[in-house]
Amino acid sequence: MEDPLLQTRPTTPQLGNYAVMLAATCAFAVQMLFDPGANYLSGFVLQKWSVAGLFGHMWLHMTMVHLVGNLITLWVFGRYVCPKLGDVPYALAYITAGLGAGIVHIAYDGRPVIGASGAIMGILGIYVVLCFDQFGRSGPWLILVWFLATLAAAILGGSPAAYMTHIGGFLSGMALATCVTIYRTAVGSQTALVPAAVRESLPEKA
Repeated sequence: MEDPLLQTRPTTPQLGNYAVMLAATCAFAVQMLFDPGANYLSGFVLQKWSVAGLFGHMWLHMTMVHLVGNLITLWVFGRYVCPKLGDVPYALAYITAGLGAGIVHIAYDGRPVIGASGAIMGILGIYVVLCFDQFGRSGPWLILVWFLATLAAAILGGSPAAYMTHIGGFLSGMALATCVTIYRTAVGSQTALVPAAVRESLPEKA
């Protein structure tokens, strides 16, 4: 049976993805063991324009179910995105998408929130751009339906879920991946303009 989203399987290690998953798991363990009521970690909750909240909310979770659901989603899509970017750039992309998600949430919602969903939706946005060739036939339509449904839920409001973080993260990821694609295309074009004789004379990378 064809996977509607993913046609191929990654064959290279995804250490950056595992590192992000481990960091989120360790943060949740610390949160549950030492501060289950979030009395001391409240500064890392996303609310108002707080630097600690913008960077910290993407590592905290409400419950084990919340954490596991996010880890599964991160594993499904992150293992494809990580080899495309590299381990360190992948981790930075996760954080960047989380920041974008947080900024959009504060601007359009403002309720206190924690969770990695916004950053993970950023990874999904990167996947849509960089791994589009790996979609199954129904994959793009499923993503479109999800996006429109999430956007409608965010606009209508009334839900305890912070859907604006999902929208902000997803769009941040797509924008980031688009910038990466443009940069790589520009670098590739410049390399192609170098005469073949000059390229052959250049020392090879070790």
